[in-house]
Amino acid sequence: MIPPAGIAIALMTVMLWIMWSDTIRARKPSPVLYSMRIAFYLIASGVLVLNLIRYPHLFGGSARVFAIMAVCVGIAGAAYFARRLTRRA
Repeated sequence: MIPPAGIAIALMTVMLWIMWSDTIRARKPSPVLYSMRIAFYLIASGVLVLNLIRYPHLFGGSARVFAIMAVCVGIAGAAYFARRLTRRA
């Protein structure tokens, strides 16, 4: 089983990599892809918050910090892609 800190670190890595790859891409993706990215970021952040609330005994001090950081990255990423989506229109 992957510890909660490992899940949060992996999630942050994937989310930051998706944001980075979007910034260097010359051709802009379709609005559907932006919508899917927003949904992914919000769902992933929601699952982490749900796990923090439902299973607090699994999260030690550093695992809790990593999970909160991952939630912040998820919310910021969803806002970033929402802004990019509305700029397209």
